[in-house]
Amino acid sequence: MPSFRPLIAAITLAALLGVTLAGSTRAAEGRLYPSGPPNGVAYLRFANLSTAAVKITSAGGALDLGVNGAQRVGEFDPVTPGTELTGTAAIGGKTAPVKVTLKPNEFVTVAVGAGADGAPEVSLVRDEPTDFNAQKSALALYNVDKQCADARLTAGDDHTVVISGVKPGATGRRLVNPVNVALAVACDDKDAGTKADLGAMAAGERYSVFVFAPAGAGREAFGLVDKMAPFRP
Repeated sequence: MPSFRPLIAAITLAALLGVTLAGSTRAAEGRLYPSGPPNGVAYLRFANLSTAAVKITSAGGALDLGVNGAQRVGEFDPVTPGTELTGTAAIGGKTAPVKVTLKPNEFVTVAVGAGADGAPEVSLVRDEPTDFNAQKSALALYNVDKQCADARLTAGDDHTVVISGVKPGATGRRLVNPVNVALAVACDDKDAGTKADLGAMAAGERYSVFVFAPAGAGREAFGLVDKMAPFRP
């Protein structure tokens, strides 16, 4: 998939999200789906939340997602809303179908995990972000851990709550001052949290923190800068 170039489009949302693909393990062989229209567009990305490499294929191309940090997540791609997009998620020799229809201005993350048998398990996390402030950093917490009934994002040694009340399969959002602070994701009041390092955040940037639990492994969390692929007619 082509590298990211910051997109400042006519709609406010188009300045919000996405993920840069870097390195051969993340390079796509072609676009997965045609770009949507410049207005009323929707955005789609894929996330690997398993312990093995994931390959996404569609009629238009392929995308490889690794298992280390930001390599797990593909960039948000502009797609046509209202059209069913189909494909296949593969882990090893096992596959699962991908089917998703987006609404205008919606952002959808297709999360690919693995079941106990190693076969892909596909889930959709939908979001319609409206917050943006060039002087702030925007944080989003993605709860893709079925056992984390009430996820919250905390900051600093005192575990100040930044985002709370995020149910499995949902997201929570907040604008914060751009700082360098230790973040963690906790799932109950007794949980010290799982670290999710973002480093020094920047004003006007958007960030995602994922919490998930791969089959056969403990709870994990990681954070990354969101990037968005440019519209390509």
